[in-house]
Amino acid sequence: MPLDGSMVLALKTELEKEILNHRIDKIHQPEADEIILATRGQGQNKKILLSAHSKYPRIHLTSLSRVNPETPPMFCMLLRKHLIGSRIVGLHQPSLERIIELEMEGTDELNQLSKKRLIIEMMGKHSNIILLDDQDQTIMDSVKRIPLHISRKRQILPGLPYQYPPSEKLDPFEVQEFESWMDAVQASQGRSVEKDLLTAFAGISPSLAKELCYQASLDSERLWNTLEKGEKEALFGSFTNWVKKLQQKELTPIAYQDESLHYQDISAFSMEHVGHPHHLVFDSFSQLLEEYYRVRDEHQRLHQKSQDLRKNMTIKRNRTAQRLQNLNSDLNKARKASEDKVKADLIMSNMHQIQQGQEYLETYNYFDEKQPLVKIPLNKAKTPAQNAQKYYKRYQKSKKATTEIQRQMKKTRRELQYLDQVLLFIEQAESLQDLEEVRQELVEAGYMKRKTGVKKNKPSGKKQESGILHFQTEEGLDLYVGKNNYQNEKVTFGIAGKNDLWFHVKDFPGSHVILKSGQKEPSEKALETAAMLAAYYSKGKMGQNVAVDYTRCRHVRKQRGAQPGMVIYDHHQTLYVTPDESVIDRIKKQRP
Repeated sequence: MPLDGSMVLALKTELEKEILNHRIDKIHQPEADEIILATRGQGQNKKILLSAHSKYPRIHLTSLSRVNPETPPMFCMLLRKHLIGSRIVGLHQPSLERIIELEMEGTDELNQLSKKRLIIEMMGKHSNIILLDDQDQTIMDSVKRIPLHISRKRQILPGLPYQYPPSEKLDPFEVQEFESWMDAVQASQGRSVEKDLLTAFAGISPSLAKELCYQASLDSERLWNTLEKGEKEALFGSFTNWVKKLQQKELTPIAYQDESLHYQDISAFSMEHVGHPHHLVFDSFSQLLEEYYRVRDEHQRLHQKSQDLRKNMTIKRNRTAQRLQNLNSDLNKARKASEDKVKADLIMSNMHQIQQGQEYLETYNYFDEKQPLVKIPLNKAKTPAQNAQKYYKRYQKSKKATTEIQRQMKKTRRELQYLDQVLLFIEQAESLQDLEEVRQELVEAGYMKRKTGVKKNKPSGKKQESGILHFQTEEGLDLYVGKNNYQNEKVTFGIAGKNDLWFHVKDFPGSHVILKSGQKEPSEKALETAAMLAAYYSKGKMGQNVAVDYTRCRHVRKQRGAQPGMVIYDHHQTLYVTPDESVIDRIKKQRP
């Protein structure tokens, strides 16, 4: 039940112990919907993450480092102006809503007391981070501005008075008697008990509603009007037990895992209905949320950014493929123009038969073994010699065009290979850093524009090497795998020695794989492991009997004028392997 009212209460209680009376030292905005507050107090430094992500909104302490933009966004600059140096004097959660308010006190330019309030609303796609002037409760600005054309019910714009999100749900702390609880839960016929609980009370998530029903030995899909009085009393009992735990702060940060140890759910209570065989109890709710959301948030952002990059490069790739097709068509036309030389030669050899003003020359083609009869158009206004010269000129022009077209086709084929390689690395990116390295490569290659405010820097070896995969064979030989074209160059021409072995999938885009064997002759098992990695990190990943070429690194050369990572090689041998996830997982576990 990620971030229902109970979890938000637990986070508020924890943050009160950790950051109350801390002063805000630094403010960053690494993402468009994410704020980091660095605080200092009681001899400790803390970092608070506030995220208004549409799927993963949250607030908690964080220890992870994030990359900040070169130029801070406007909202970040506003927060720095009004909040740096302020003290956090209070945290509030209205009712059991998914809202936490940070109350700040500082001084303004005139050294007068200034009170501000930073509110995070964690409500799915409606999540937001809002800065208020606490004197008159007016909105100063927000991470997401909500004008009238987006929402008629509630606008979030600078200068408007702040209002809580509309809600008709009751505060569970205010419902103490069975009769008042019954009045709140009463609903129209056809609604389930779970839906009644969700509709009636703040702070209840679908998962918690199922747990309350489970504790009362009820099916959550039962209709309310089919319950006996005793069943309703049992449900009220589980409800009051839940409220009592909230009041007494009996809250525990728990994560539930499936059989593969992947996180499936988190909770502030023991949830018996989930049935997951594994669970972990964390030291704090901040650690719980940091771990639970880290992978999900990164995968979500990775998917979004890779989608944009993939779309952009797919368009360029398709245009390049179309250009190659057009060049091929032009080449066919240019080759047909070689017939012009035959026509010119036939005119010259039949000069004596052509009369002035003749429109066609009919003669046998002596340059063809079958000697077919051909009909050659003539210009009546020109002499036979001038007609022949016209065909000779067309032939010479076509001959030059053929040479240029062939040169352009070679260049375009190499570009198409490169773009296919880039698309593969976008697809295989496992982190935002991987994706940023690919993007930086495309900027350097001229395929993308540099981000505004970012200085031009050549890709540093240190940055490239950070993403290079490093494995070991069972006998302890090192294996290196490049995850983009710059890394491919690094492993092939930087890390590898001239006698090490180089692997690459045959006739497909893929990673360069280096087996650090030196003068030793590696075992067949080591060769198979390296070939398996080369096939797995390639376009042939899903294939069977994938051909992988390997050779000594001294036989691998960079193509002249080619894009990064594009090489030619010889003296190679070929292995055939079928990529196997279980084998790859075993290889990954052998990472040094």
